[in-house]
Parts: sequence; C-alpha cells; structure tokens
Amino acid sequence: MSIFKRSSKNGIKELEPKEVFTIIEKNHNNPDIVVLDARTPAEYQQEHLENAKLIDVKSSSFEEEIKQLDKDKEYYIYCKGGIRGSKAAKIMQQHGFKNVTHIAGGIDKWKSKRLPVTSD
Repeated sequence: MSIFKRSSKNGIKELEPKEVFTIIEKNHNNPDIVVLDARTPAEYQQEHLENAKLIDVKSSSFEEEIKQLDKDKEYYIYCKGGIRGSKAAKIMQQHGFKNVTHIAGGIDKWKSKRLPVTSD
C-alpha cells in the first residue's frame, strides 16, 4: 500500500512524479511494482522511465497485451503529457485491474522535476 495520498481524476488514481519516483526507488526490486509506458515504440526508444514496460495504448493489440498482465500487481502508467496514460489506466480498470495509478503530467512533467529517464 502506498504511503502517499492518491488523488483521483475522472475516477483514475493519480500521483505526482516525485511521489512515484520515491515509491519506485523504495521498491526497485519488488516484482509487484510495474511501470507502464503507454506511448509509441518510437517515443519509448527516445527515452523512457527505467525498467518501464511498453504497451502502446494506440496499438490495436493494447487490450490483448494488458490481458496478459497480472491483475494483482501495482501499475504506474505514464505517457508524454497525461492523456494517453489516463486513457490506458481507465481501460485497465475496466478490465478489472484494481491497483492502477496514473503518473500526473506524464514523462514531460517527470523530466521537468529533473527525475531520471533512460534510452537503453
């Protein structure tokens, strides 16, 4: 369970980037914490959050891909600015995922807070 109070935007749990960064850092070896990138493969290749799993919300296979995920894990979802990540979180909730949190402002806000990204 998160130590931070989560806000809700349109029924989607949302946390600020610094809060998510703290959770990820404290749980970096926890396989039950998963970061999902809802952007395109090209955007992901340019830069992404470390160890983020790419599942493009605009892909025709998005719903099939999320069906392969463990619904008991805790997911933190982001995109570029917040719209696609919020959409992905909503779809996941509709598919029965209970622990889904949207990262407010996406990777743009993440970087504006000088948090790390990678391009491995």
